[in-house]
Amino acid sequence: MNTEGRSERFAGVSAMKASFVGTPLPSARLVSTTVNMPEKDPGGQAVGNCFTTLHMTFGQFLDHDIAFTPVNAGDNGTTITCCSPEVIKNPTLLHPECAPIDIPLDDPFYSAFGETCMEFVRSAPADRCKLGPREQLNQRTHYIDLSTIYGSTDEEATSLRKNQHGLLRTQDQGADPDLLPPSLNRDDDCNTEDNFAKGQFCFVAGDDRVNELILLTLLHTIWVREHNRIALALKQLNPSWNDERLYQEARRINIAEMQHITYNEFLPGVLGPLVVEWLGLAPKKHGEFTNNYDPNISVSISSEFATAALRFGHSMIPSSLHEVNSAGVSQAKELNSVLFAPFPLYENGREEKLVRGETSQPAMKVDSKFTSQVTGKLFRGSQSFGLDLVALNIQRGRDHGLASYITVREACGFSRVATFDDLVPFMVSKSLESLRKIYKRVEDIELFVGGVSEKPVAGGQVGPTFACILGEQFIRLKRGDRFWYENSGSPNPFTREQLSGLQEVSLARILCDNHPQSASIQRWPLNLPNPFNRIVSCDCPIIPSLNLAMWKE
Repeated sequence: MNTEGRSERFAGVSAMKASFVGTPLPSARLVSTTVNMPEKDPGGQAVGNCFTTLHMTFGQFLDHDIAFTPVNAGDNGTTITCCSPEVIKNPTLLHPECAPIDIPLDDPFYSAFGETCMEFVRSAPADRCKLGPREQLNQRTHYIDLSTIYGSTDEEATSLRKNQHGLLRTQDQGADPDLLPPSLNRDDDCNTEDNFAKGQFCFVAGDDRVNELILLTLLHTIWVREHNRIALALKQLNPSWNDERLYQEARRINIAEMQHITYNEFLPGVLGPLVVEWLGLAPKKHGEFTNNYDPNISVSISSEFATAALRFGHSMIPSSLHEVNSAGVSQAKELNSVLFAPFPLYENGREEKLVRGETSQPAMKVDSKFTSQVTGKLFRGSQSFGLDLVALNIQRGRDHGLASYITVREACGFSRVATFDDLVPFMVSKSLESLRKIYKRVEDIELFVGGVSEKPVAGGQVGPTFACILGEQFIRLKRGDRFWYENSGSPNPFTREQLSGLQEVSLARILCDNHPQSASIQRWPLNLPNPFNRIVSCDCPIIPSLNLAMWKE
């Protein structure tokens, strides 16, 4: 599937996407409330899903590694406001880069607060130096290269290094594991005066979104510790290596581990093992190299991938996150209480509870139903209401001029759709009825809501259209990367013995090695424990360690 240039703006090169006949589409908030049940997850429990909340968090971490689209800013980098009382009274004051989301007067949630407008600023346009539809920027490297911990620019990379023994900067916590470096910026939208006074700060990493969710912060921390663990081991093996060589080799190994885990553990659960095998995405074994690097393949992240398909994980978000103590007792924390609030990581024993929780709590099923924690209360802070993530996703798709669901579906090679009835075999019946209710024509179904309404592929979490988009992108991320860990023709390939070891790496081993309280874990922590995925000791041979002695010179 070639997704380049599939933009549907109709009214001009920069206009927000309209309906098939050129009229405005229904309010993104109205679409959200129509396709969504009043409450997906009242008790914080999932039904019918075998994946953990760690799976959801890993997907977010991966997303932040390969994609970040900045929004427009005002003069001197100030935040643009689209729903101020002054603008609502006098729409002529609306900033040209605003596209606020209309909230109906009878909205089932916001009407209680008198809210009729949701903030939305358009993505910053890319300077393409040629005529054509408006396209947005990606400020990440596109590659799976752990830019989340190493940064995407030389300046960021330098600022995150300790410049000693190849290490990344951390906070020394004495006997406790090191944490990420502190953010001393009081205006970073995360730090609070109360926590500043306690000496508890938000964190700095290769990606500014590190503090969004405490489980995401923890995953950043685990991967930084893994880099430093590798660097120190290499230093012991090769005392003559300088800081630069230690850093670069530890980084290279760490990235290889991330690439392998993504394709060996994450993708099979998303696309299903059959699709992964059919697309040639499954990693090799026993030190076998791949030789399918193609310099003509672009790894550029497609809009369909970043703005719609990869956001399937938003449907997996539960209403609360669980912390589990050593006795197995679970305590639920409301989702919004752990957004931009990473401070519990400073407390003894909290990290252990978070790891137990994220490897035992079920994530939600991928479907068109979302918890109210993200459909009206997202980032609410101390307020009674917040944002609607589903409405924001829909509006962002219009901002980016995403092609319609049936257009992309057909581009994937699936049967042509002319009526809503044509979708009966492929969609969940209640979801399809909601789509009939909100869209006048089947051609108007938008990619995000259409994608999450599909029945999942065999063994996977997403439907065929999202599987197509995701599969196509992950093929390009692998075949278009000349530094891919299995590529024998890369400028500095691993040896066959080193590669064989990397092909045995697992997320379970990463957690065991970098979370000292972890004495046991299931072999596949993205999946819930079961008789075929038993919790075992970290010393168990089925969770092998990478033998770094193979890097001794």
